[in-house]
Amino acid sequence: MPLRVPSAAELVSRVPLIRLGADSQKWTRRAALRCRSDGSKTFRRVRRQFSTSWTRTDAFKEDPAVTQQQQTTKVQIEEIDPKNGKQSSRPSVPSKSSTSALRATSKLKGGRGASLAVPVKEKIEDKVELVKDKKKKHPIHDYSVRPTTYVHLAEEVDYSIFKKYPTITSSRVAELTSAKDPQRPKRVSMLTRDFIDDSLYNPHYGYFARQAMIYSPEKPFEYSKIKSPDEFVNEWSSSYKRYDKILEKKPEDPDSIPQLWHTPTELFQPYYGQAIARYLLLNYLVSLYPYHDLVIYEVGGGNGTLMLNILDYIRETHPDVYERTRYNIIEISGALADKQANHLRAKIESQGFSDKVRIYNKSIFDWTTDVPEPCFFIALEVFDNFAHDAIRYNHIDDKPYQGYVVVNDMGDFEEHYTPELDYWAERFINLRTEVLPDLNLTKVRGHPLSTLPLLRRMKTMINPLAHDLTPPEYIPTRYIQFLEILNKKFPEHRLLASDFTYLPNSIKGYNSPVVQVMLRKQMITVETYMVLQGYFDILFPTDFELAAALYAKICGRVATVATHSSFLEQWADLEATTTKDGENPMVSFYQNAAFLCT
Repeated sequence: MPLRVPSAAELVSRVPLIRLGADSQKWTRRAALRCRSDGSKTFRRVRRQFSTSWTRTDAFKEDPAVTQQQQTTKVQIEEIDPKNGKQSSRPSVPSKSSTSALRATSKLKGGRGASLAVPVKEKIEDKVELVKDKKKKHPIHDYSVRPTTYVHLAEEVDYSIFKKYPTITSSRVAELTSAKDPQRPKRVSMLTRDFIDDSLYNPHYGYFARQAMIYSPEKPFEYSKIKSPDEFVNEWSSSYKRYDKILEKKPEDPDSIPQLWHTPTELFQPYYGQAIARYLLLNYLVSLYPYHDLVIYEVGGGNGTLMLNILDYIRETHPDVYERTRYNIIEISGALADKQANHLRAKIESQGFSDKVRIYNKSIFDWTTDVPEPCFFIALEVFDNFAHDAIRYNHIDDKPYQGYVVVNDMGDFEEHYTPELDYWAERFINLRTEVLPDLNLTKVRGHPLSTLPLLRRMKTMINPLAHDLTPPEYIPTRYIQFLEILNKKFPEHRLLASDFTYLPNSIKGYNSPVVQVMLRKQMITVETYMVLQGYFDILFPTDFELAAALYAKICGRVATVATHSSFLEQWADLEATTTKDGENPMVSFYQNAAFLCT
């Protein structure tokens, strides 16, 4: 059961005023918060600001994952270990009066799972202590309670914790975990993007490494026989019945909870893939044929449906081009890479695709091979799962502070901020100023700096309990890294990407993500990204105007932005996807999506 803590007003009313030094004119209140854990330990937290309420929610306890044997296939699959993650330098600690921290805590029922513990005074590479608990039962998670964040001004005790733990990268965590004994890290600090990256892509407990499924209809919908988009939605919903037994599975074993999502590639197959194929063919025939082969790279191949649709269409319409076509999939998820190979084996062998397809089971961020030849690079619904960094701004001078997630001894999460930015955060801020020189963040609706500086400072002065950092902005540092890889490793590429321009039910902040999980056919959203790693999808919207400007700056190519509907109206077979009443669900759906084309 969640534990409710008294509100700020209740706590403040019980304690006297305390003066901050002999020469200071500022006054504040302090309260001690006591929480019982496991019936034996008492934790005391002293804070200078309390949110109106916060909760503790049950979290899962891990169990060793079951390693499945990989089946052989004629499709070439390359398994490549992640690169060694380098430790980032220890940031300097800001003063108490110019910092804030964010906490999201969780309480485990029935014992705590195995965890990765890094000794305090030793480097990560030197020694790793594995801490395990005896109990192995899976508690049932209470999804009826959405975890909230706990905001306060940082005290010295918090910074002693922050300085105490070494900083580790997501790639280094992946190296220190194993399939036989998957463990989440403890007693470490991680940049926000590394924490999110580890939550999504850890090869042993990450979201995409677990029970990830992509919806696929048993056969394409016949739009000429469907009366209207409403009837199409009904047929679409009916096709979910074959997933009912899987989606209704009880969560006694958390590692087996399935996660099902859908994509336009699957929903509108084969017509959506054919529209992509037409775009590729025309651009290839106009500028590259016959001097170069048609080389395609796809990041995040899903079920492999897009690849099949594209190859089918090229073979049927341009057999001469088909003979010169090579298709490569870069898939970070080992589970999805296996699904792609198993799902495609029969069709690949029967239709002669085996010499056309190659699957790389690795992250695009670990790509080291130079591809000097011209190629097309496809990234559909990939940007939304690129990890972001959290940035807050000081009310006094608008100075940016970068967020870190500290995983303490108990496995709880704390968010700390430092004015010392790492290379990628600083690079993004400088690039944004350079590519959009007329951009005034104070006039961008919803941005943390859009509130008048005087008003923000007055709030801090009037309310002694108010922290002096703005709400967070989430910046796409992984996207910057992605563009650098495209520019260096694929210098002659042409990019075709599609993703969401905005997302409903996002957490607090500017350009903030949606954090959600599927449970018994219901989508549950929460209010913080600091949740148990691997159980929640974390996806961000994309600012396509900024994305195109950054792409042009880093890769030196002009990119155009098109809405989802305008792109399909130009390249899709609209007659094939039009219902009897003249509506076209493939065009009218996904209005919150756009394309980036070069």
